[in-house]
Amino acid sequence: MKTYLLLLLSLSFCCQMNATDVDTTFIVESEAAMRGLIEDVLTNKNLKVREEASQELEILLEKTLNQKGSLEHDFSGLKGVSIIQPEDKALRIFTWQLYVDKDHYQYRGFIQTKDGKVYRLQDKSDDMRTVEFSIFKPENWYGALYYNMKEFKSEGQTMYLLFGYDAFDFYNRRKLLDVLYFDNSGRPRFGKTVLEMKDGSGRMRKVKRFVMEYSSSVNVTLNYSKEQDMIIYDHLIYGSPIKGAGPSNVPDGSYSGMKIGKNGLWEYVDKVHKDDPANILVDATSYERMIQNEKEQPKKKQKDLFGRKK
Repeated sequence: MKTYLLLLLSLSFCCQMNATDVDTTFIVESEAAMRGLIEDVLTNKNLKVREEASQELEILLEKTLNQKGSLEHDFSGLKGVSIIQPEDKALRIFTWQLYVDKDHYQYRGFIQTKDGKVYRLQDKSDDMRTVEFSIFKPENWYGALYYNMKEFKSEGQTMYLLFGYDAFDFYNRRKLLDVLYFDNSGRPRFGKTVLEMKDGSGRMRKVKRFVMEYSSSVNVTLNYSKEQDMIIYDHLIYGSPIKGAGPSNVPDGSYSGMKIGKNGLWEYVDKVHKDDPANILVDATSYERMIQNEKEQPKKKQKDLFGRKK
């Protein structure tokens, strides 16, 4: 496997030559190095290589995001890393997925704010319980591959809806709606009681984050619709869609949602029309298809994590 950290050290020395100008050489060259790393993370069949590549990617991306000029760099060439930014451009979030085995996925990421602060996100979801009612910090993060975000106001504060995908395990997937905000000290926090939902018993509940667990044999919608100005998601019912596996949730063909009220609460809507499929930014099964394609299809037909032909 290629070692990219040597490149990092040499470029750091180069970029310190002129402190008065913003030298983007390091950023550009680092992005090129990171493209090789994320390719190993997503496609290499050796777990040790994938883990080492992900670790090097973390180190290099953190170093790069702390460079002058990185805020203006769009990292558009960094395919395989999800980069999302709200309309107010107050921050952006980088996330990617590490496949460990068929029952275990890990997530990595960073938040970069417009004032140049960088926060590493550390996935601790394996040890979490009652995730719907907990507040998390960057070092204690429910890891997910974020595919959309939406800013909103609540309690006089700007907050952000985060839409994420968690491959979870072999038979089940998860999509989640999290809430990001910044506390009085300016540090990011995840989870705020501004989401209203109906639980499996039909009771209305207010939660800090909304989690949909569903069978890996189906696709589900969870996203924000600009056209309808609301969150829309599949209504799920219990079933047995996979022979030999335990029961799991599947869509019943109807859709529920949440619409923001004057008090900043996203209020439950029982029945809505389906969102435009074009607004679904990540195909929940694309990663699994990519792994399968490596075994069954010619290389030219392989797809990356986002379902694009490589």
